[in-house]
Amino acid sequence: MSGLHSWLIENIENNKFLFIKRLSANDTGASGGHQVGIYVPSVIIEILFPSINHVNEKNPDAFLNTNFSSHQCSGTKARAVYYNNKFFGGTRNEKRITRWGGTPLQDTENTGAIAILAFSLVEGADSNEVDVWVCEDLDEEDIVESTLGEISPGTYFSGLANTLLGGLAPVAEVPHKKYKIPDAWRSNFPSGKDIILYAANYYAKDDADPDTQLLERRQVEYEIFLLVEEINVLEKIRLGFETVNEFIAMANSVSNRRKSRAGKSLELHLEKLFNEHGLSHFATQVVTEGNKKPDFLFPSVSAYQDSSFPDHKLRMLAVKTTCKDRWRQILNEADRIKSIHLFTLQEGVSIAQFREMQKEGVKLVVPAAIQEKFPKEIRNELISLTEFIAELKGLYMDL
Repeated sequence: MSGLHSWLIENIENNKFLFIKRLSANDTGASGGHQVGIYVPSVIIEILFPSINHVNEKNPDAFLNTNFSSHQCSGTKARAVYYNNKFFGGTRNEKRITRWGGTPLQDTENTGAIAILAFSLVEGADSNEVDVWVCEDLDEEDIVESTLGEISPGTYFSGLANTLLGGLAPVAEVPHKKYKIPDAWRSNFPSGKDIILYAANYYAKDDADPDTQLLERRQVEYEIFLLVEEINVLEKIRLGFETVNEFIAMANSVSNRRKSRAGKSLELHLEKLFNEHGLSHFATQVVTEGNKKPDFLFPSVSAYQDSSFPDHKLRMLAVKTTCKDRWRQILNEADRIKSIHLFTLQEGVSIAQFREMQKEGVKLVVPAAIQEKFPKEIRNELISLTEFIAELKGLYMDL
């Protein structure tokens, strides 16, 4: 049993309150922003530190002991504070947990890593300690995501450990009245492509750029997926189960479907946007050499296999929701292509990791709205989805 396994079991037994997210560049300080420190939503701070939820005094605070079980790191005192000077003639009105300096949460090389904060719960009082685990490699991240499902950049999980890690993790509430789900989907779960096609009815009706469209469409599609899941599964729950094994089989089915959706959703959205914006010369999931299958190959598999087609006009786009450590998996997916494009939604990378990617010929394609979360020194070296599409349309305009 790994150290992380043992640590998670210990926290389940003690029923700690967990907060789990991927560290953004703003969290670790890699972006160079002024408000360095892991962002914890105010609603969670209110649960953990009830004593600071007032405006009777300016900036009430509470302190808690910190420990880092994943790293050799000295414990510190973190500070939970309600910056409430809006009520004292200022403008600020936010709650934060600060003073993480010198810890793994403030290590820029951990940008993109999964962090788990396990808070003690004291009934009627403030949490007085937090134990932290920052995943060091993909094996540790797989342990966490095998239980919770994909932890996408910009999202988080929170709740009591025995609830969060004891089975299917709860997901965000969906605005039910917003979407009208086809009756057939109540008993037969649709494919990812079917949901994306249906979601088009709810996309904003404007001429937005591909970067904006992708982020908005991902959100709409995810909300519809969750609503279909709830309707579909709820019907089966109402019918009941004859055995425990039947219940477990259904739970596993839900879990596997969530993982499958997470793995394919981004690729399906990109494929649709490429076609909509006139980038029609591409192939998906085709074989290059051996069993290698890049996510997108440009302009076609026949061009790639044609030795007379110029190497410098071939392109490959790998798709990874998060790229920390995972970017190395794409380096040998197409032997003829030396300059590889990687699309990611990760909210920043360290400068050192970015330079390492560059050295290996990897170019990052990042939605424009997310680029501001990367270090200032490298933002102008990122490629937006709009720029990527325009470049390739120009490259293949004569085909």
